[in-house]
Amino acid sequence: MIRKFYEPKDNEFFIKFVKFILPWSLKYLYEIKEIQIEQKDIEKLKALKNQRVILCPNHPTTNDPIIMFYLSKVIDYNFNYLAAWDVFVENPIQGYIIQHLGAYSIIRGTIDNDSFKKTIELIVKGKNYLVIFPEGDTNGLNEYIMPFQSGVIQLAFWALDELNKQNNLQNIFILPIAIKYKYLKDMKQEILLALKRIEQKLKIYNLQNENKDPYERLLAIAENLLTIAEKFYNLKRDLSLSFNERLTRIKEFIINKVATYLDIKLKDNMSLLNKLRTLFNVINSVIYKENNESNTTDYEKRLYQEKRQELINFYDDLHRVWKFIAIYEGYIKENPSDEKFLEVIKRIEWELFGKERRYGPLKAIIKIGKEINLLDYYQNYKKQKKETTEYLTNELENQVKELLLKID
Repeated sequence: MIRKFYEPKDNEFFIKFVKFILPWSLKYLYEIKEIQIEQKDIEKLKALKNQRVILCPNHPTTNDPIIMFYLSKVIDYNFNYLAAWDVFVENPIQGYIIQHLGAYSIIRGTIDNDSFKKTIELIVKGKNYLVIFPEGDTNGLNEYIMPFQSGVIQLAFWALDELNKQNNLQNIFILPIAIKYKYLKDMKQEILLALKRIEQKLKIYNLQNENKDPYERLLAIAENLLTIAEKFYNLKRDLSLSFNERLTRIKEFIINKVATYLDIKLKDNMSLLNKLRTLFNVINSVIYKENNESNTTDYEKRLYQEKRQELINFYDDLHRVWKFIAIYEGYIKENPSDEKFLEVIKRIEWELFGKERRYGPLKAIIKIGKEINLLDYYQNYKKQKKETTEYLTNELENQVKELLLKID
């Protein structure tokens, strides 16, 4: 299999055109009617023009890249964007569009040398700001941040190494950004309609449901889904377990099943998320492996394709865990809001209907944190590479968390 790298093909005319129609796109394609950012944060972004800058937002939804594109319009400065390879392959038209807006591909969880080289090249040149989402994927939750991956900081330090080789050490700024979404109207009616659609799909709807509390109906849906999943994975119902314990048991069962097949020993002290990321990384490394050897026989190629298909079949299982990685009984009740209610509903709709439904109208709120200058840490990095990279990754993650807490 020859893997194609999708490089950025920034087209100035096309970028200007898409910026021109952006207000319409946000309103009608994304249901985003308002974007809020303080003037001091806009000035902070403008002040870093002509510097080497990596913008690092959280990644709650698939709307986030368009929000970052909006920022490029606001400050009248072009960005490049690191995007998942899957986006270019699964939706070629969308891939073509974002490629000409400055996006390029990375195969997550693999040693994607083409992508790494391009990232370092873009940072060293410093022509545009570079957007990288340190979580590596969307999580679907407004107030939850998955642990940041260290790749952003590592790539930036490699760019500093390159500048050092050129005897041209310069600042490289990492800028934390928080994005949060709020509905601009009461969403109770949309929630009730969604609950009805889901109940009908599960064949548990009746007119009496209309008189029940929406949260009670959601719990009944969750119980139904969990029971179905337990039967599907041949897990005997254990009455001594709480709902959350049963949910965790299924997540762990799926992860252990895939790990056993792949013959991977996962450390007991690893978080569920890190176990999941490890399995995705191993599967991706096989599925997207380049095989350009001329002496490979047709038989070997066929066996590889069979192996590849087997691993692809595990994607549904792992994505099932991913959808509900941070969901638990009480998630909504702790701090109830339309946003949290619909976050859970969207996860369930994705599972049942195969795709998420868009809800709106939305307001996107953006906050910019304090820049981190990697040059200030370069000497420490040369002495303690792993420790310095981990420290700055945690610093970046903590800043984004603090910014989210400041958004009402």
